[in-house]
Amino acid sequence: MATPTLDRLPDGDWYVLSICKRTARGREWVALLIDVDPESEDWPQGCRKSRECWFNIPGRHKDRDAAWQAMADACETRH
Repeated sequence: MATPTLDRLPDGDWYVLSICKRTARGREWVALLIDVDPESEDWPQGCRKSRECWFNIPGRHKDRDAAWQAMADACETRH
């Protein structure tokens, strides 16, 4: 089963594992989200039960830092 790509943040607690460009030369970024806290003691066992998805970060960003900030802003506005 393919990992879904979403345009809006899913409900519940999700954690950002990584951020990367959608295409090699583009300015569109995606974030890999999981629903298990990677800093918890359950992390290794939680991987087997976790859900994951890709989230299209809104806007166009020239570098990874700008994409991370946009991701943080998207999370803040949701809560």
